[in-house]
Amino acid sequence: MLFVGFVVAALGAWMMTVATKQLSRVNEGHRLPMIIGRFAVRPPFAATALRVGAQTAALLATLIVLNATWNYTAPWPSTIAAATTLTAPVAIPVIAITLAHNRRLPAPGR
Repeated sequence: MLFVGFVVAALGAWMMTVATKQLSRVNEGHRLPMIIGRFAVRPPFAATALRVGAQTAALLATLIVLNATWNYTAPWPSTIAAATTLTAPVAIPVIAITLAHNRRLPAPGR
C-alpha cells in the first residue's frame, strides 16, 4: 500500500509540474509569485484544474502513506513521512519552476 501512496504522490507532482509550466508560459515576461500573490495574467481553467487535482492527489497520497505506516508506539516516522508526502509533490515543482522563470526576468525596480 505504501508503494501506491508514493505512485499517487508522483502523479500529483507530475500534474503540478505541468500546471506550473502552463502558468509560466502564460505569464511570460511577468514575475510569478513565489508563494502567495496574484498572477499578472489570469491562469487558464485547465491549469487551475490541474493544480487542484495535484493538491488532491497529494492529500490522497498522504492519507495512504499515513495509513500504511502508522504505528501507535512510534508515531514520529509516520508523521514525518506523511508531512513530506503532503508538501513535496506540490512545493518542489512550484518552487523550482518559479525560480527558473523569475531568474530570467530583470530584478524588480530596475
